[in-house]
Amino acid sequence: MGISLRQLAKEMDRLAQPSSVRVSDLIKWHRWKPDARRSCREVARRHSPSTSVAIRFLSYNTYLLKAKLKLPDPFRDVELKAKPEIEDRARELGRILRSDYDLACLYEIMEHEQKSHILEAWGSTPPAHILVDRLTSLLTISQRFPIVRHAYHKFSIRGKSYDINLGLTSVKVSLDSDFYADKGVLLTEIETPCGNIEIYSTHLMFGGGLGDAVKDILNIIPGDHMTPSNSDERLEIELQQIDELIAFYNAKHVHHPKNVALVCGDFNIDASDQPKYERIRQRFEAVGMRDAWAEGPFRNQLQGGQTARNDDGDESPKENNFENVCVPLMGSFGDLYCDDTQTTTSTSHYVGRFDLLFVQDPDPVHDCNLDVARVRRRAFQRPHATNSQQGFLSDHLGLDTTLFVSQKHT
Repeated sequence: MGISLRQLAKEMDRLAQPSSVRVSDLIKWHRWKPDARRSCREVARRHSPSTSVAIRFLSYNTYLLKAKLKLPDPFRDVELKAKPEIEDRARELGRILRSDYDLACLYEIMEHEQKSHILEAWGSTPPAHILVDRLTSLLTISQRFPIVRHAYHKFSIRGKSYDINLGLTSVKVSLDSDFYADKGVLLTEIETPCGNIEIYSTHLMFGGGLGDAVKDILNIIPGDHMTPSNSDERLEIELQQIDELIAFYNAKHVHHPKNVALVCGDFNIDASDQPKYERIRQRFEAVGMRDAWAEGPFRNQLQGGQTARNDDGDESPKENNFENVCVPLMGSFGDLYCDDTQTTTSTSHYVGRFDLLFVQDPDPVHDCNLDVARVRRRAFQRPHATNSQQGFLSDHLGLDTTLFVSQKHT
């Protein structure tokens, strides 16, 4: 076969003990059409350097929030306070991306300044990247393979809003900060020698965030007393945004059927809450996509898998580390990776499995195969930030995996 079973096992789960892997596991870990003939020979072919490419991939909410939001006249603009050590963490992230990953989808990049700090790691020759505009939150970086196409859809609903009558005119206002952002879904098509893949990245809304001073100013205006969206209202808006994402994916000339598609992002919906998760899962199942972490072939604890610690919620104790959401995986390359077979303990309402990765099922019309190594949660410790309260790059865990794009067998 040219590659040993031990090597294949290591490529599909690089943190596992290869000696414990069986041939049947290797076959199960790959993605097949229902009528496909499954064999070790075909598995090996999908990992051969002559017929495949391996893409180290990261999906990550960066905690690099800093933004100026424009409110309608006559209200003053609002500046969201920068998260701590934002410049240092952005530069550190850039260095890690350059050394560890080929393709990264990043969230909470609200200004070009943060993008520039990340790209400093490449000096005068930055990699291919797309940040459509400020306040979109989405930055995709591809340093090994060209981005040959991109498109953006801005969500039409971005928060709970109120109409304020100002006499000769009226304006829409909201106490949800994301209402004033330009969040949506970013398509980037990546070209590889073995076929193209499409990445649809997104960062769904989260309510509130403007602070009491802005609430007081907006509520001076006569009319309904304004409030940020509550948890039920947020969920309905977020589900509507998923519907918009899927409509964009299905729109004419957006998804090319020959390409394999992935959807990733910070959904701000806790997928460890089964009833809420079912409402997400069913939507993607309807378009032939499955959750790579929860519905893939690797055994994970579905009531766990949380990808954020409590940093923003005032109703629960603040968490400076991930010990309540991440059981450390032994022998994990000098950084903190999580053992996804273990139950986690956080009870905060601000903690959840918010970050998700969906992958399109194999289809006969695809030009290539796409196999996905085990998705691991990575914490990105900052070993040199000894005097810092920010011992990690973000308040989120990253989703770390390898994408294997291979030519179809003829």
